[in-house]
Amino acid sequence: MKKLLPFLALSLFGCEEKKIEIPDLSVGNHRVLVEEITGVRCSNCPEGSRLLTDLQETYGKENLIVISIHEAPDFSAPYTGSYANKYDFRTPEGKELADYIGVFEGAPSAAVDRFETPNATSLFVVPHTEWPGLIASEFARDHELGLFMTTDFNKLERDLDIQVNIAPGKTLSGDLRLMVVITQDSIMDVQNDDNVIVKDYVHRHVLRDVVTRPSGDQINESLTAGTVISKNYRVKLPEAWDAKHCSVVAYVHRGGDPVKDVLQAVEEHVE
Repeated sequence: MKKLLPFLALSLFGCEEKKIEIPDLSVGNHRVLVEEITGVRCSNCPEGSRLLTDLQETYGKENLIVISIHEAPDFSAPYTGSYANKYDFRTPEGKELADYIGVFEGAPSAAVDRFETPNATSLFVVPHTEWPGLIASEFARDHELGLFMTTDFNKLERDLDIQVNIAPGKTLSGDLRLMVVITQDSIMDVQNDDNVIVKDYVHRHVLRDVVTRPSGDQINESLTAGTVISKNYRVKLPEAWDAKHCSVVAYVHRGGDPVKDVLQAVEEHVE
């Protein structure tokens, strides 16, 4: 149930006391984030992507949030010639993000809430058969943070306003950071799928832009129970991106090394 609650709203532009409509200040459902490393030349990656799609059907797309980062070394460069890709999904910020998360050790691989598994040398988990168990464990883990987001898209100017509301369930301390990225779904383009070049492969959850720093924007405000911190961003969507299939993903994570676990995530469609 939603209700109006007074609170101290802290934003990038200062603080002011106001009312905002948000869910009750319980932290809400725990949503799990998967950051997948993939590439158009990666023949094994579609198998991992299909597994994540199946798991989203199990848990709900709003609860299991996926970001596909096209930065698999030696596998992400677009095809040329008769099988040329229309798009290059690589971005400098995407590479910086992938490098920040961990070392690529094979494909398909993915970080599940950036949880550090015992004896692992990277937050990216290989093989993909381990993902379902890790995801189930993350849904069972206690979480301490509510995260809510609103988006406002001007179709004519293609300006996208984003507000992220961070609502701690208890007082949190340490290096905590906010990540905001834009993804695009349902992009048809070339992909190597089990050593077959598929021209009309449907790419899912493709990372398009990193709005914050790739290592996250540090949250300098005090995260205490009963307060809500609001962060605001504005970006302009390129004309080539289909806004109907674009989403904003926001998440709060720890900024330590190697501890970078994700506390909570949220996803909202642009339209």
